[in-house]
Amino acid sequence: PEYYYYFVFLGHFKPVRVTLTASKGDEVKLIMDVVKTQRRDITWKFNGQYIFILILYDLAGCMSKDHVFLDMIKVDESHTGIYSVGYVGDSALYSAWIRLIVRGCPKNKWGSDCDKDCPECLNGGVCHDKDGDCVCPPGFMGMRCETACREGMFGRNCQESCKSENGCQGLSFCLTDPYGCSCASGWHGDRCRKPCLEGMYGADCLLSCNCKNKGKCNRFSGCQCPTGWRGQYCEKSDRAPEILDMASNLEGNLNSSHRITCSATGHPLPSHMSIELRKLESTVAYEIEKMNGEETILQFNSGTLTLTRRPKPSSEPLTYPILEWEDIKFEDVIGEGNFGQVIKAMVKKDGIKMSAAIKMLKEFSSENDHRDFAGELEVLCKLGQHPNIINLIGACENRGYLYIAIEYAPYGNLLDFLRKSRVLETDPAFAKEHGTASTLTSQQLLQFAADVTTGMHYLSDKQFIHRDLAARNVLVGDNLVAKIADFGLSRGEEVYVKKTMGRLPVRWMAIESLNYSVYTTKSDVWSFGVLLWEIVSLGGTPYCGMTCAELYEKLPQGYRMEQPRNCDDEVYELMRQCWRDRPYERPPFSQISVQLNRMQEARKTYVNMALFENFTYAGIDATAEEA
Repeated sequence: PEYYYYFVFLGHFKPVRVTLTASKGDEVKLIMDVVKTQRRDITWKFNGQYIFILILYDLAGCMSKDHVFLDMIKVDESHTGIYSVGYVGDSALYSAWIRLIVRGCPKNKWGSDCDKDCPECLNGGVCHDKDGDCVCPPGFMGMRCETACREGMFGRNCQESCKSENGCQGLSFCLTDPYGCSCASGWHGDRCRKPCLEGMYGADCLLSCNCKNKGKCNRFSGCQCPTGWRGQYCEKSDRAPEILDMASNLEGNLNSSHRITCSATGHPLPSHMSIELRKLESTVAYEIEKMNGEETILQFNSGTLTLTRRPKPSSEPLTYPILEWEDIKFEDVIGEGNFGQVIKAMVKKDGIKMSAAIKMLKEFSSENDHRDFAGELEVLCKLGQHPNIINLIGACENRGYLYIAIEYAPYGNLLDFLRKSRVLETDPAFAKEHGTASTLTSQQLLQFAADVTTGMHYLSDKQFIHRDLAARNVLVGDNLVAKIADFGLSRGEEVYVKKTMGRLPVRWMAIESLNYSVYTTKSDVWSFGVLLWEIVSLGGTPYCGMTCAELYEKLPQGYRMEQPRNCDDEVYELMRQCWRDRPYERPPFSQISVQLNRMQEARKTYVNMALFENFTYAGIDATAEEA
């Protein structure tokens, strides 16, 4: 819990800081201000026990005119505790205390084995050594403490306020370890009454603004950036990169080669490039997309204009586990979409029989469907095995058709599973007797979300973009483990630009994907926010009652789905973070996973089934909406 209190100092010493946080292996200097100088020996105590006595005539290395200090080398958790300093013979009332908090892991590491990397906790936030969460100073919030509260506000969602007319002046806040205690953002001093000096900001005024590009330092929030700049120090440009020195006309002769070069300015530089060769009547003769740093060469051979690229190192051919046709025994159709079927089957692999789901295309599928289907097999091969993705068993080619065998999920897709759990509609008597609207608990719903984030973290680490993350594309396996499926639209690139229009999952798509057809892992984060809303609403249809045209219009204007009545503020705040306009401000899947795991450990009812409202969900085939 977060609370505040007043300080009153009457002693001969006072601490520079009431608490000090260090990491395992750090060197630490505990510093006390000398309020009243006396010609007496000085003692240091740890948890009330003498550890060090400074003899009057041997103070040179441990005391200056105004300070006394204690150096500690390579601290660990055993050094966590209360340190006090006082003159020999003085009452403890005249001593000063400081609490040292030592994280159980080295700097920037967390976990039981300290093998996980901490997120970059901004604005003075401290990485929790047990769960990897950022503990934010009073006055900041967010997964990485990236968002400043308004002056005088604090709390996890900046919902609490200091009641004094002077805001949080004169108040000190103590937060959960390993943060400790500090003044609110914008204040410092032993009684938290002094405003930050120019160029400093944050809790205890310990942070330097160092604003660039004419940003101005605000002692409560840090750098306030002018239009066109962003980042903690206003170091990142919002302006689109500008292409310079691009030749508009190029003439060539037969059997000659030309190199096309251009330069660009802006931050960051373009990650995607394309070149079009146009005929005189303006039709496109040839187009080349993202080149990944290859040099493109124009060649004129035998009177025909062609475009070639310098060859990449040859990639290894795709290999996959082969199933024999006679080892597949088809059973029932368990799914059917616009382009294909999914059939339950019994397959034999390496002499072992197992249940599988066989995916196959319909007879008259288009060339694009065949490409996406083969692409899904390639993605499954490259991803390997993971408990939170649907894993590949093998594939089989028969009479020119490709069949992909994946692990069988006995409970079907998550969307149908959530909707079937609604006992208000299917079994009102059960709902009344148990006082619940679902057969699923809050913990189970959060576990579905946590499973998905674990799987998506694995995908993003492999630099894969899913592009179609939704409850209908998550399967529920044994022990109700959620597994990400349907990789037909996935791409193994950091940035993917879709050039063709058609059927798109509009209600799950990020703003940049709708407007510019750009997909990144941060676009998948947006889709996860919608999926989390689906979980909380037990399979509700996102933006129910709104058309795609309305979404195109309202989302860029800041419209977002409202908070479900049965949803805790913290869960809805996580959704809103996923739906931020700017992709770089959305949390990574690693941090979403940490947040959800922390919620589960808290054992709080984050999704209240007793408050469940009757969400309506239309029979919308979301994959069939035109973008």
